Amino acid sequence: MVYNLMKDKKILIAFVAFVLLATVPFVAAQQNGPDYGHSNGVASVTTDNIGLKVTATNQVPHFHFWDANDSTPGADYHVMFSKFFEANDTDDDGTYTPGTDQRVYDPLTLPSLGWEFSGFETEGNPTEKIHFNFTSTETFTPQGPPTLADTGPPTSMDITIKILVHIDLANDNEMKFDIMLDGWDWTYDDSILVFQFTISESQHGEENGTAEPTNFQGQNGNFTFGNAYMETAQTATAGNETAPQTIQVRASHGSSEAGETGESVYIAFENFGNESLYYDPTLGIESDGFTGIIDYNTLLIIAGGATVIVLIAIVLKMRK
Repeated sequence: MVYNLMKDKKILIAFVAFVLLATVPFVAAQQNGPDYGHSNGVASVTTDNIGLKVTATNQVPHFHFWDANDSTPGADYHVMFSKFFEANDTDDDGTYTPGTDQRVYDPLTLPSLGWEFSGFETEGNPTEKIHFNFTSTETFTPQGPPTLADTGPPTSMDITIKILVHIDLANDNEMKFDIMLDGWDWTYDDSILVFQFTISESQHGEENGTAEPTNFQGQNGNFTFGNAYMETAQTATAGNETAPQTIQVRASHGSSEAGETGESVYIAFENFGNESLYYDPTLGIESDGFTGIIDYNTLLIIAGGATVIVLIAIVLKMRK
């Protein structure tokens, strides 16, 4: 009996030691956290599952992301924000249809804007969330000739645009980016505002998209390409927190314009008057499911549960 008791104690001690040793490298890996930085107009973040660069020089904003687990190396995906423009809605479906719906004036071209980087803000210790944004404020005067406008020369607008990026490390295969637009001066009460951007693809490491996105598909406002995706909500918010308004949003896509590489995506917002507009699409890399990474608290629960089970087994054995 004494021999068996000593033997069972040794088994228990060995098991607990194994659990602790198995936990040490995991804790060390988690303490490393994500890599992030900003240099020469480029904000970059790398997590366990996604690599991201947001460029803010001459071609702003340019989201450049890839699968951090792909060692082939694989493809890089490029989402280049392009234009805002007012358009009519010929068939009154809330969607911008290239070739059918017409622009009111020439567009506000985003790459021409100057952008200010906010710096990084993190939550948690170790880091659980990362936030940063780019802001541009510019006086925009639409240029003609107008396609539809018959109300005289367009007025100048003091436009403010913010691109706010959020990465939650609990879902680190994707990022949310909020778009805030303030100061748009509408020509017509029944027109739509269209946000246009281009999605393209390149080999890993290239700074710009060089090819059409692989297997590009769009359905119900969501888009897939290669092993990446973009999700767009069907509504946006206008106004302030105390009196928000829900705005209808419709997404469409088509071939890129002359001189551009990739697939053009158009996000159409119904008229939101003189209010500020807030919208939050998502970009991400398809997850293959379980990655083998368990958060530290979960690991402790599993280890503790396993230890209790072993203790119960030993006690039951001693009573026999």
